[in-house]
Amino acid sequence: MGLEINELHAGYGKIEALHGISLKVEDGDYVAVVGANGAGKSTLLKAISGTVQVFGGTISFDGNLLTKMPAHKIPECRIAHVPEGRQIFPGLSVFDNLMIGAWLVKDHDQRSQRLSLIYDLFPRLKERSSQLAGTLSGGEQQMVAVGRALMLGPKLIMLDEPSQGLAPKLVNEMYEQLKQVHKLGTSVLLVEQNTTSALKYSTRAYVMERGRIILSGLSEELRNKEEIRRAYLGI
Repeated sequence: MGLEINELHAGYGKIEALHGISLKVEDGDYVAVVGANGAGKSTLLKAISGTVQVFGGTISFDGNLLTKMPAHKIPECRIAHVPEGRQIFPGLSVFDNLMIGAWLVKDHDQRSQRLSLIYDLFPRLKERSSQLAGTLSGGEQQMVAVGRALMLGPKLIMLDEPSQGLAPKLVNEMYEQLKQVHKLGTSVLLVEQNTTSALKYSTRAYVMERGRIILSGLSEELRNKEEIRRAYLGI
């Protein structure tokens, strides 16, 4: 069933930042939401996670109405959120950061299996498992943030500006790793200002501007639209 958003209005206090957003992420989908800074992309993910005020509309996931749930219950629906800026715990080891993501996983064997999977996806995290996360490079910290989210065993992983602050080579590496996550059957919803990478790797995409969706379609088709190439790809 996946994620379905209908006519969502959301924001902060009395300020509405999203104006009638409708969006779908089917099971196994890879969807990008692109747009300039201030378009409302981060607010969209926060609304799904229940951390901003929803004024109207609905958000549902696998038949569960998220707009009626407290924020701490939403991970129980197997939705993981990798926030902008990574927000890892710099004074804890890589291993401890990853295990924080497993707070809902009570079975020890299941935790071990997921940790092995993450170490297979990100071998550098295994090499640095006892190292303090705050001493890692930006790219490695992003791996920790994604790995922590994957410890939940999510059906949907949401990523907020995952390429932010990374060198071009590391951006490509990170997106290749996300492709492997998607191949494992996890649905991906990411929001990005880096339109080039987002449209290259995703299957479908939405373009946001000032809290509204102004275009949507297959990512490859959007990449070839002249207005997208001019406004977002610098071509």
